[in-house]
Amino acid sequence: MTQSNDVANMMNENLESSPVAHKASNIFLSPNYLGVIGALLLLGLYLLGLHQSFLFDVDEGAFTEATREMLTSGDWGHTTLNGTDRFDKPIGVYWLQAISAAVWGVNEFAFRLPSALSAWIASLALARFAFQQWGVKAAIMAAIISATSLGPWAMARTATADALLGMFFVLIFLDLWRALASDVAGPGRRVALWMALGLLVKGPVAVVLPVGTLGILWMLEGAIRSRMVQLLKDPVSWLILLLVSMPWYLYAYARHGQKFIDGFLLKHNVERFTGSMEGHSGNWAYFALALPLLWLPWSALWMKALVQVRSQWQQPVLKYCWIWFAFVFAFFSLANTKLPHYLLYAGPAVCLILTQSALDAGRKSWALSWALGLLGFALILGLPGYLQQHSDLLKDAYYRKLIETSQSTQMVFILLAIPLLLFSKLLVKKLAHGMFAIQLDVSKGASFTAFAVFHSMVLALVVLPWWSHTLQSPVHALALQLKDDPRVVVQWGVHVPSFATYRQQAAPRREPLPGELALVKTSPPLWPADWDVVATQGPLSVVKSPSTAKVSTPSP
Repeated sequence: MTQSNDVANMMNENLESSPVAHKASNIFLSPNYLGVIGALLLLGLYLLGLHQSFLFDVDEGAFTEATREMLTSGDWGHTTLNGTDRFDKPIGVYWLQAISAAVWGVNEFAFRLPSALSAWIASLALARFAFQQWGVKAAIMAAIISATSLGPWAMARTATADALLGMFFVLIFLDLWRALASDVAGPGRRVALWMALGLLVKGPVAVVLPVGTLGILWMLEGAIRSRMVQLLKDPVSWLILLLVSMPWYLYAYARHGQKFIDGFLLKHNVERFTGSMEGHSGNWAYFALALPLLWLPWSALWMKALVQVRSQWQQPVLKYCWIWFAFVFAFFSLANTKLPHYLLYAGPAVCLILTQSALDAGRKSWALSWALGLLGFALILGLPGYLQQHSDLLKDAYYRKLIETSQSTQMVFILLAIPLLLFSKLLVKKLAHGMFAIQLDVSKGASFTAFAVFHSMVLALVVLPWWSHTLQSPVHALALQLKDDPRVVVQWGVHVPSFATYRQQAAPRREPLPGELALVKTSPPLWPADWDVVATQGPLSVVKSPSTAKVSTPSP
């Protein structure tokens, strides 16, 4: 809190002597005013370009189509995908997406809005906690790191359950620390509420991770075992957990019986840990390689944290962060199904570790941050152009055709704007003096912070839209072209659920019946020669089988 007081004193000492200026400056520099402005700017960053990218298949397409079918059917107790029962995730995220779509319409912005707002709330919660621990600068760094790091940024712009679960993990993480650090009942009961809501969003993982962290704390911290026992014995917490989460689970079991157990609990939870789902596997080093990519452009600070892990271990809050991170890392490393965003469940711990590393980072640390940040940014900007020039590197004919027909881009030239950011510190100081009559002491990391914000803005407005149009425009165009056609279009050898979302009609994955339309790839194996081609976009076509056709399913 000393940093906060120092900043306040510095600001007050530099106010102009004019009573009018003094009064106006006090208003604009009050903590509440600056906090509101900062929160709104952060919200703007999260909402920036949210509507400019098409839905990505498979995950966004599947979630949004299931939500659209819920809205169409009026059955808010269960989800289907193209008319077939969907047991992948609990009901919570579909409710939020459906409410958003009912207000804003069936579009990308509406479907992604719950994710963006969830990530925004998580950033504000982390900023508040960092402020309480280390002061104003820490609050700003925590908010920006959580909002601009590549992995959390991507989840905030994806219409799936992960950003919502990530928010609940942040709230669980923070309130669990508060519950262990005091004898007040409120934080522990809020943990029960957040876990219950997490169960409604993603499932058992919302309980497994905090319980696993508590297990490690039990072994390492004997002094707080009695407090853990108090938390576990609190009947109100158990009542909250059961009353919030169990009604839907009981309803789902009563409605579907063993199909729900097999589809949700066994297939999409147990089998994700014991087996490789949909080919998403990897070796023990998978997450070690994924971690620096997920936290670009701040990855160099993670290296600094690894070097300082012994000293950070001596600080109770950071020790708690390392324990949470270690359990998440170990748990998902042992799981056979591996996806990069699983590591983001350690997000609140990593964000605070990086925040602490940023607070005492020296010139060498910021220089390394610049080097790795610019290298990562250059690779992100240069990859589209490189693939366009070397499309032969892509072995899959479908994706090779998409790249070959993509819009030419030279986004790598955006790197030329980077030198302007080096003057951001000077600009901030001049604005502070001109608008508020204060001499602002801007930290050494200010320019890199500006780069991180610029990095995320370019991703939102340039990079992500280019990839979405490259990969998804054929699906989107065919869906709109056939939107008013009442005939059924099945997916035959392809899996692009966003086609149904944009067309606003279910598109079952099966063989076409005689006389039906089918969405197919134009690459081999092709449809029979006597079938009519209704429409073609890139590597996809919609074809019509003859009324007496004998269908043979092509390989996906």
